[in-house]
Amino acid sequence: MSIASAGLRAATLGVQAAASNVARLPVAEATRTGVAQTAVAGGGVDASLVEAAADPAAPVSDLLAAKEAVLAFAANATLIRRSDQMLGALLDERA
Repeated sequence: MSIASAGLRAATLGVQAAASNVARLPVAEATRTGVAQTAVAGGGVDASLVEAAADPAAPVSDLLAAKEAVLAFAANATLIRRSDQMLGALLDERA
């Protein structure tokens, strides 16, 4: 569950970074942000915002990054939901 929770946080940060980049497209001197993820001992990831390089295909890559983060969020949420269901079923069997 902690691995999936870390994935949820990283995915949320990814959506926020992509949305911020899209919102700042009209600003000429705006810097782009990205998400750096590092593996954590014992499982999971640690995510943080970093400055990203300029990208001529920024609108497309930001929208794809947002979609990827949404799918990662959904996958981790499904994992947490299924884990909760399995734990509930196990406790029902033991009662």
